[in-house]
Amino acid sequence: MFIPISKLLISDRAGDTPVARISGEDRSFADLTAEIAHLCLHIRSRGVNQVVLATKSSYAFVCGMLAAFQTDCRIIVPPNALPGMLTHFVKMECPLMSDICDIGDDNQIVIDGKSGVEPTFKELDPDQCYLDFYTSGSTGQPKRVPKSLAQIENELIVLDQIFGAKLNGAATLGTVSHQHIFGLYFKCLLPLCEGRVFFPEIFEIWEELLAAAPPRSCFVSSPAHLTRIPPFDPLPHEERTPVIFTAGGPLPFEAAQDASVKFGTLPTEIFGSTETGGVAHRQQKDPRTPFTPLPGVQTRIDTQQLLSVKSIYTDGADWDVTNDIVELLEDGSFILAGRANQFVKIEGKRISLIEVEKYLIQSDYVRDAAVFILKEDRATLVAVVELSAPGWQRHQEIGGFRLNRILRRELSPYLENAALPRRWRFVGRLPINAQGKRQQASLDELFASEEGAD
Repeated sequence: MFIPISKLLISDRAGDTPVARISGEDRSFADLTAEIAHLCLHIRSRGVNQVVLATKSSYAFVCGMLAAFQTDCRIIVPPNALPGMLTHFVKMECPLMSDICDIGDDNQIVIDGKSGVEPTFKELDPDQCYLDFYTSGSTGQPKRVPKSLAQIENELIVLDQIFGAKLNGAATLGTVSHQHIFGLYFKCLLPLCEGRVFFPEIFEIWEELLAAAPPRSCFVSSPAHLTRIPPFDPLPHEERTPVIFTAGGPLPFEAAQDASVKFGTLPTEIFGSTETGGVAHRQQKDPRTPFTPLPGVQTRIDTQQLLSVKSIYTDGADWDVTNDIVELLEDGSFILAGRANQFVKIEGKRISLIEVEKYLIQSDYVRDAAVFILKEDRATLVAVVELSAPGWQRHQEIGGFRLNRILRRELSPYLENAALPRRWRFVGRLPINAQGKRQQASLDELFASEEGAD
């Protein structure tokens, strides 16, 4: 039964209901409430009204979030728990809540799993509880995106209405971080509200996820991870997962079909952002399968074909202009054509970066690729290429310079000369974060000097 977060701790949910599976053992709802009560005591002793919440474990995050709300604290959710990132937020009047010891010095409340305090909770006012998410943004500087618990609950209720029947009883495992809104909603909060167990760690290796997954499971992943599913035989019918959720970028059609063969189901793609929340969903039965808006979401486009959305999840329920260029269909569904910042002009010609990447990935030598314009040189198109095993073998045989000449020749039947990358870097893996999104700053750094240039 779905229980909103605001009413969860005062609900009649059975104490022995499993919440999270940690090292093969279940933490129950009674365990959760006892740990939250213990944390509430520590937060009150600090006399603060806001906290930074950054954890390694999704279960620890849930404990910290509910304890902070119970003590009337506003929550800051940084993109990650790295020391350099935390220095932007942690101070005496805004301590860090974390299960990672010794990263907040004296300004830390440790989420240690202890209990011993009699739980006494109140119903939360969803309009008075806030999480401030911070995205890295295109500039690399943290960008604040406030979300009220009312907005979050509204979205979770819709997700339960659409997917709840399919997810009935399914344990959730993820390859993405809960420090980002997609991972938090689908990996932690939706299972918590629905009374399903979730695994609190991030599974970076598919083999480890599959080894831990119960027969009836839900996977929460990203396009970057789904394009890197290793070769293995399709799962036996009784072990096939009812649903796979993915978000964070476009999922290549080939990757969707590969996942369908191996897992027995097409991934459900969620289109949205931290600012808009979930906007639409689809399962790619063919390359032009449109995205269907979630209930309560309105869509429109401007003269530049940029998508705007309006829903009860957006701040003030006003129209939010996205950076996505779409083909809008009569029923309100839409087909993504790319992002506005994925089109550049070189030598007077409009070039689609996504198109260049698409043709690069068709090469037997290429596993993945990122194509972009260097900030300091708006006329230079560059490529960072994640080579396949045959690609590395060829690289060893002829070197990087000759290999990039081969790749340019492979592109030339499809692209004009202006769309052929001028500078190249070859890497073992494209830099991505825990959410499976590319790290643009790391990509830029590869061209900071000519050392190792190809």
